[in-house]
Amino acid sequence: MKSKRKLLYGLLPILFAGGIGMYLYMQNNDKPEEAKPQTTVNQYIKHLQKKEFNQLYSLMSPASLTEAGMTKEQFVEKYNAIYSGMKVSGVKAELHPEKVENKAEETASNPDLYQTDYNLQLTTFLGEVSETHTLKLVRQELEDGNKIWKINWQPSLILSDMVKGSKVRVKTLFPNRGDIVDREGLPLATQGTMNEWGIVPEKLGENPDQMIARIAGHYNVSVEGIQKAISQTWVKPEFFVPIGSTEEFDVPGSLRGVALQSKEIRYYPLGEAAAHLIGYVRKATKEDLDKDTEGYYRAEDWIGKAGLEQSMEKQLRGERGGLIEITDEAGNTRSELIRKDAVDGKDVQLTISSAQQKKLYQTLAGGGDAGAMVIMNPKDGNLLAMASSPSYNPNKMVTGLTQAEWDAYSANEKLPFINRVTTRYAPGSTFKAITAAAGLMEKVTTADKTHDISGLQWRKNDSWGGYYVKRVKSLSPVNMVDALVYSDNIYFAMEATEMGSAKFIEGIQKFGFGNNFGLDELYLKPSQYANEAHRDLSSEVLLADTSYGQGEMLMSPIHLAAAFTPFVNEGKLVKPVLIVGKETPDPEVIITPDVASTVKDALKQVVSRQGGTAHTLSSITGSLAGKTGTAELKAKKGEQGQENGFFVTFDTESPSFLLAAVIEEVNGRGGSHYVVDRLKPFLEKLQLEPQS
Repeated sequence: MKSKRKLLYGLLPILFAGGIGMYLYMQNNDKPEEAKPQTTVNQYIKHLQKKEFNQLYSLMSPASLTEAGMTKEQFVEKYNAIYSGMKVSGVKAELHPEKVENKAEETASNPDLYQTDYNLQLTTFLGEVSETHTLKLVRQELEDGNKIWKINWQPSLILSDMVKGSKVRVKTLFPNRGDIVDREGLPLATQGTMNEWGIVPEKLGENPDQMIARIAGHYNVSVEGIQKAISQTWVKPEFFVPIGSTEEFDVPGSLRGVALQSKEIRYYPLGEAAAHLIGYVRKATKEDLDKDTEGYYRAEDWIGKAGLEQSMEKQLRGERGGLIEITDEAGNTRSELIRKDAVDGKDVQLTISSAQQKKLYQTLAGGGDAGAMVIMNPKDGNLLAMASSPSYNPNKMVTGLTQAEWDAYSANEKLPFINRVTTRYAPGSTFKAITAAAGLMEKVTTADKTHDISGLQWRKNDSWGGYYVKRVKSLSPVNMVDALVYSDNIYFAMEATEMGSAKFIEGIQKFGFGNNFGLDELYLKPSQYANEAHRDLSSEVLLADTSYGQGEMLMSPIHLAAAFTPFVNEGKLVKPVLIVGKETPDPEVIITPDVASTVKDALKQVVSRQGGTAHTLSSITGSLAGKTGTAELKAKKGEQGQENGFFVTFDTESPSFLLAAVIEEVNGRGGSHYVVDRLKPFLEKLQLEPQS
């Protein structure tokens, strides 16, 4: 018992000492661990990279924010506005590995200060912006005695060159749109100026309603349109409110409140004469922006809406650039943060001759006709002119149509916005030249092979039912040359059925069917000799109709011109060319020189022989060859349909041009003869002029 007491008394000092130690240990552990500056720095880096500006604000020292006059809302708004304006899509921030320790040593004399460097990289819409920033931290004591590290905020933490009052300015640098020029470098689409008329409301006088009515009458606009324009929320009495464009250079003295100002626009020197080829530009619409998968366009951008302006938009528009700069409080530039220069659009040079384009359009449109005409050089394929009528004024499409002008276009039953140069038509009897060539190549046809044909209609046998092939002139016997000269449908129907569909298809297909000749810029669809369901021409009736360019055959005027080039080039098909410098396929030999010569000689007689369908041109200097055609479009057999007249011609002695023309609705006007007569004055002048 005594020994037990001794042991207990011996342990008491040890227990007492241990208790004190435990007490002291517990006391020390109750004290919070002192915050480290690196913790605040790491939080700053994390929130900055995530663009969490609310949390960023909480890391700043109150004194620095007070000095900057920055509330939390202002702080967050400033960061958001700058990052949004620069379109910052990514933020990368990391401590500068070489400077952390050195910067810490510099503040070792003051334990309540700490600074370190970090690298900042912002991904903007113009590219990467990289800067080195310095974070200055101060240790602050809280009311409970704890100490924390806060960052001294200053504008340079956003961008290194910013000071108090600085702003970030973002500018768009717009490219110059490329010109479209002709073969000689003359502009077809370029930069120009227009006179824009508008109203200064305070100058309308004592009776503004009466004056507005007078102005509306003069400029052919509605009173409501003017009133709506000057009632916009941004308008002040002294402001100029643009209304429309005008070709006038002075304001009539009777119109008070009207003013003119010059404005740069896209300009089309040939106007209506080349509208379908060149097209026009307009301000980008919501639909354009919705379709813009590239994300390039903005509401203020101009975009090609038709013709080459549309199909070659990417090449012509160039690439927009931009500038991000830091300014002082007055808006003066302090420094450029990043610049990406705009890349101007590329010019496009065409093989077109402006002079020929104007003359050809005047020839076509002068009679008020709907149709198309194409001139190409049959030796090199260069397209010299392509006219479509009726047309529209592309300059008005840029500056804006009045309601009356738009109504006039909309009410025009001849559809002025359709490009008939690329429209596919049944080519009618012009196709007989190709059927003749196919027959000669297959050795079914010869120049002197005759058919005894009685009357004006024929069918092969009773299996054709009530269907007959008809012709205009009764002649028997008929050979191939006669059939071309007098345009005999029955002769070529007989030849095609004798060839059979397989040989006939093989003979004609090589003339460019199923091929758009690389003219993607014109949105040119390949021609067809039949619909997909009837491509084998197993029906003899369809085969017969196809032989003289009817049935289901569709050819564009461009293809029709190209299809005649073998008759000029000893059997070589020359593809049409529109863009200077664009790689094009080499000419392809599709018929023999003998076959080409035989057809060409027959086409010469279409003009030279008395009674030939183009004999009226025989008085023109030179040696023209050609083929006429009239195609009838019927909804049902037996009905009278619309007639389209065609003519293809070239000079056999100096083959510098080949012209293909179609005029719609020649019913009762002489059919294809009307087309020949319309072209005669143009061809007379063309033969007297040197061809480039």
